[in-house]
Amino acid sequence: MGAPRGYDRYVTDSTLVFRGQGRAGRRLVVNFGVYSGREATEAEIYRLAQSLLDELGSVEIVAERRYEVDSDVEATVHQVYVEVPQTAVGREERLISLVEDWAADAIGERRNIVP
Repeated sequence: MGAPRGYDRYVTDSTLVFRGQGRAGRRLVVNFGVYSGREATEAEIYRLAQSLLDELGSVEIVAERRYEVDSDVEATVHQVYVEVPQTAVGREERLISLVEDWAADAIGERRNIVP
């Protein structure tokens, strides 16, 4: 058990979007589940990809559900990662802004649904 190299075992950063290290370099991490209480849908992931295509040309996105369990605590964390290619280094602030806008829209969208 444990987190992938580069991440603390326990989620301590409650920021909606932050920089992290991925397997091939930098990544943007979205604490989606912390803010939404759910996983991102496939349609929401595709909308994120579409919003990034103009900036990146192609995009790799990972949606992950992690379980962390010990004798005292059980936690499920849903995060979305956007792998940042070397060609985008220096444009990360713009990418963060696009990802934050997507996350705010996706999270807010479900809050407005009335049964």
